[in-house]
Amino acid sequence: MTDASTSASSSTTQSLDRAMNLLDLVVAASDEGATLATLCGRSGLSKPTVHRLMTGLRNAGLVDYNPAQRLYLPSFKLYQMGVKIAPRFNLIHKMGPILDRLCEATEDTVYLSIRSGDLAICVDRRVGGYPIKILTLNVGDSRPLGLGAGSLALLATLPDSECRQIIDRNEPLLAGRKNYSKAELIGYVSQARENGYALNFGLMLPDMAAVGVSLPSTPDHVCASISIAAIRSRMPPERVEKIVAMMKKEIALLR
Repeated sequence: MTDASTSASSSTTQSLDRAMNLLDLVVAASDEGATLATLCGRSGLSKPTVHRLMTGLRNAGLVDYNPAQRLYLPSFKLYQMGVKIAPRFNLIHKMGPILDRLCEATEDTVYLSIRSGDLAICVDRRVGGYPIKILTLNVGDSRPLGLGAGSLALLATLPDSECRQIIDRNEPLLAGRKNYSKAELIGYVSQARENGYALNFGLMLPDMAAVGVSLPSTPDHVCASISIAAIRSRMPPERVEKIVAMMKKEIALLR
């Protein structure tokens, strides 16, 4: 391959990566829509670049545009695609009883998340009976990988080079968040790998704590995790260890 063709291939890959990142941002903002300025700020890309890539996504039918409000929104085509591939993600159905048991045993909020590109998407949730509830995610919500215990558990399972590339790409999304600099995220990943679980102890909200554990890879290569969130006073070290053991025991039933 010549230098020219290598350069062209690299440029195409970069454009595709950027377009997919923008699509993730539009999906994450599906309730309110995303303006061009918002996409520029969250992606770190220039206005001409974002406009060009969004035009490509619109031409592909993946994004709609509301000219009156100047908002980009996910298209119906994405929904159609999701319906067609839904059988591949039967993991959600299989995990239902496990989420139920963990919720009943802990009385806290239990989340199931899957990886989608550089994001973690909450695909299921159970709310426990404890009076003070931690409901930081609704089903369908997404977060940059590394933000939150379940999301961090997903990030920590990836090869180191891929993990660092994701952290670099997500830096604009986490720029305004305390405790989530690149160096801090790398440290959280290292700690999660060492412990065998991810811990978010007051990192996102001062009074919230959560623990996350990744699931083994499925035959369809779905990358998933479960996490349990509660107020910090309910997550002393000894209880964290008990919850992690409980989660890992349930996860082992999937094998």
